[in-house]
Amino acid sequence: MSIRWQRNIMVDGENCTVEIQIGDRRIGDKCYTRINQEVEIWFENYYESRGDIIAQGVDILRSRLSGRTITYPNGQPYDWQ
Repeated sequence: MSIRWQRNIMVDGENCTVEIQIGDRRIGDKCYTRINQEVEIWFENYYESRGDIIAQGVDILRSRLSGRTITYPNGQPYDWQ
């Protein structure tokens, strides 16, 4: 039972998919972030709840994409929700 959070966004004007996995057999047992088809970057989660683990993964993705222009496909600024 893996749970994935995926969003289609634009990074510097190019289509991009960002993904967070928050579990394999239970929430929080295997967590990673991925941008497009890159190799997964695994992280140690600090939380038990789904929302908190996703927030942690979003912070990791936001940090990795820092300094780049991130928007929704329609050109509106991305709000990381």
